[in-house]
Amino acid sequence: MSNPNQNDFRARKQLTAAALSAVGAIIVGVAASSAAIAGEPLVAKAGPTVQQGPAPAAPLAAPLADPATVAMRQALTRLYPNTRFGDIQRSAIPGIWEVWMGNNVAYVNDEGRHFIFGHLYDMQTQTDLTAAKKEQASLQAEAARPKIKFDDLPLSDAIKVVRGNGQRKMAVFSDPHCPYCRKLEAEMAKLDNVTIYTFLYPIESLHPEAASVAQSIWCAKDKAAAWRQYMASGKEPKAVRCDTPINRNVALANSSGIFGTPYLVFANGTQAPGAMPAAALEQRLSSN
Repeated sequence: MSNPNQNDFRARKQLTAAALSAVGAIIVGVAASSAAIAGEPLVAKAGPTVQQGPAPAAPLAAPLADPATVAMRQALTRLYPNTRFGDIQRSAIPGIWEVWMGNNVAYVNDEGRHFIFGHLYDMQTQTDLTAAKKEQASLQAEAARPKIKFDDLPLSDAIKVVRGNGQRKMAVFSDPHCPYCRKLEAEMAKLDNVTIYTFLYPIESLHPEAASVAQSIWCAKDKAAAWRQYMASGKEPKAVRCDTPINRNVALANSSGIFGTPYLVFANGTQAPGAMPAAALEQRLSSN
């Protein structure tokens, strides 16, 4: 015959084991639910495991990039491996992309073959769709760009043009294949009483042939005439080899944070990226 005290002890022991088993089942269920919510694979484990503290939250998934935009960037990078592309997005015109390269923007077809440089206008609303973005890009680049002083420029490495008394002075970093540089040349031709120093700055990543053209222009008998003729008509002077400052100009621009053309430096200490109309140039020069 069993001892009553022993029977009570056995009953309490069985109840305790049952309670611990139930707690273990609850812990396993909670852990399984947490893993399922977090997207973790459920793996069977030998026996319950008590986790100290709450389970870490699952990281938020990064937003997926538009596949078409990714494909367009890959296509442009494959076609033009030496060009650094910035923002790429669809334009307001179907089949045309807005592509940024530094401070320069182009509108490109789906094939990535044809580039249109300039501003896109919505004539129905009379809105320049490019101007605001270009201004914002210029301001950001200007804020981040180290300053270069006119007095520190090696003017002997530039093509010098004097108009009138030449009292007002400015310098331009220019690429012979840059369409905005040609536009600026047309505007600067309207100025008088100014001395313009043009630093030949071919950007090889954008214009692979520009360096050879720049060399031909610098080595021409009359540098200023060769530059003026090429920018007006595209007629390249006869190829002649000579020592040029082009590599020094490129190094100077890069060390100064100038990665786009045209870039203007005025004797009064102000600077400006991009082409400017003659009226704006006059305003800058008036304070020289």
